[in-house]
Amino acid sequence: MTRVNFAGNDYLGLARDPRLADALCRAVREYGISSTSSRWALGWTDLHQKLEDALAAFTGAEAACITGAAYFGGPVYYSVFAGSGRVVYCDETVHSNQFLGMRAAGLEIRKFKHLDAGDLKRQLKGHKGPAPIVAADGVYGISGEVAPLAEMAEAARAVGAEIFVDDAHGFGALGASGRGSTELCGLAPAPDLTVLCSMSKAMGCNGGFLTGRKELVEKFRRSAAASGSAIPPPPIAAACLESLRIIREEPELRDKMESHARRLRAALAARGVSVVSDRTPILGMVFKDEFEAAAADKHFLKHGLVIPYFKYASEPRENLLRGAARACYTEEHLARFEKAVATLKR
Repeated sequence: MTRVNFAGNDYLGLARDPRLADALCRAVREYGISSTSSRWALGWTDLHQKLEDALAAFTGAEAACITGAAYFGGPVYYSVFAGSGRVVYCDETVHSNQFLGMRAAGLEIRKFKHLDAGDLKRQLKGHKGPAPIVAADGVYGISGEVAPLAEMAEAARAVGAEIFVDDAHGFGALGASGRGSTELCGLAPAPDLTVLCSMSKAMGCNGGFLTGRKELVEKFRRSAAASGSAIPPPPIAAACLESLRIIREEPELRDKMESHARRLRAALAARGVSVVSDRTPILGMVFKDEFEAAAADKHFLKHGLVIPYFKYASEPRENLLRGAARACYTEEHLARFEKAVATLKR
């Protein structure tokens, strides 16, 4: 029996799309495999410039800065505020790249309750000193929860705060145009808003990028974390450009992903398995405890479905099994999932 991935982050199924492979192979022949060096040395090509320009245009931001990995986003963003005396108010469960960046920059961290814009607002009322930074993940990668970004932005703007959203799991998959959780929540690009996105999830490629106002993005480009590390190789940049074209021109992929998500959630609900959120393709399946979640992993594997359980680094709850609905599933794949769920021990 062929095993099928029912987890991971390839939400639109683009990682194996032959059009991306063709774009990548053409670029390999013209540019070679490696970027060979950093942005400001010899690594930058016309493909990288086209990619940054295309990402900025698609998101509506003033500018974009690509990085070798989305994980560099936190260190890049917060490094430009080092020594500023700013305080960061962040959701208590933001991704580790954010905490890495805050701590490396020596910024004071004040956590607000998970997804609780009211708690954020209460804390900001007592803020003193330079304008703070308000930070959250747009989509929480294990549970699939979407942050209340509109309410958070309202609270942040009342005190003139910078707003930082890690939208690694939202970009390409959420929003009417695929622009991510900020679009889903009605946040338009603005001078106070910086968004971190991944090119290794819905885009099916590799690397990351930050979007925001031009002045700040230029500081990102010249930060030690960005300028001193490798950028995505030219063939990856070519594949990213093709992926972005598909995301922009083929919204039916998102429609199919959402349809599959509804069907999988319905199968789980019929068996008495709830999911944390129904707004994303992430299936944060809730079990009694970690042992039941691990047993479900083994049960799915017997049916040829790969949904691995482990202690997820960015999720404090240990009773979740994290699956994903992807656009590329066939009818046979979906039926197999439904059969596996119907025989799941509860």
